[in-house]
Amino acid sequence: MLSELHPRRFFLDTWRTLDAESTAYRAGNPSNHTADAVIAAYIFSVVAVSLVLQGALGDDRTFSAIIRFIDTPSNREAHPIAYAMVEWLRPDQGSLSRYLHLTGTYRLVELCYWAAWRVFGFLIIPLLAMAPFATLRRQSMGLTLRGFSQHIGIYCVLFGIVIVPVFIVSFWESFNSYYPFYANAHRSVFDFVVWESFYIAQFFSLEFFFRGFMILPLRRAMGSSAIFAMTVPYVMIHIGKPLIECFAAVIAGIVLGTLALRTRSIWGGILIHVGVALFMDVLCIWQRHF
Repeated sequence: MLSELHPRRFFLDTWRTLDAESTAYRAGNPSNHTADAVIAAYIFSVVAVSLVLQGALGDDRTFSAIIRFIDTPSNREAHPIAYAMVEWLRPDQGSLSRYLHLTGTYRLVELCYWAAWRVFGFLIIPLLAMAPFATLRRQSMGLTLRGFSQHIGIYCVLFGIVIVPVFIVSFWESFNSYYPFYANAHRSVFDFVVWESFYIAQFFSLEFFFRGFMILPLRRAMGSSAIFAMTVPYVMIHIGKPLIECFAAVIAGIVLGTLALRTRSIWGGILIHVGVALFMDVLCIWQRHF
């Protein structure tokens, strides 16, 4: 098992195998070149559109604009059904913004809105985009458990390796003040469970998007290059986080991408990503509040 994690075997041998498979596929299926190019262009276009929509509509400014729209009296008559739902959620009959602030849930709802957009952009949009293409619909996108169960030892070792630096950096101010995103996650079991549930959902969606939808269908046409093409947008979504995490995302993108193509499964990446994120949140909460 440990021998499989040797850099030469894990990275170089895997990349050579992927490139050899890609070369053999293209040589044996010359008539499919145009179709493969169309699929590749389509996938990258969907990725670009999804990221643009998330950046434009899934941020705190859009959330604030929606709250202001709901709280504008002149919109009541124009949207009676929406306001009936709001009134049911807001028993004090005040503005929605005031209600969320009074109950101390404004930031939680705001972050859940952000996470919901991540799920929509990273999971729902790709699933909808797969519908027109039979070749994409037939693929598991890494959701098979077979590859995961056969390589579970590798995932455990990788998690053990990465958890040590996570523990160390959790004591750094740049991380300790940044995580968890929801600063009141420690306030109650409700706050913690709701936030972490949305947080985990967006990680599942993120792994599906980058390590499933983006690279698994491209392995035959692009070989190992699909890993590095995926890593670029993956790293860019980390901009704004602590600098060391941005650089670590380069390594993580390459490692998790290689792992997904080596095992044909994204479940290991999901569990590693979720485990690291939860561990970081719990450590930071414990250090700041207990």
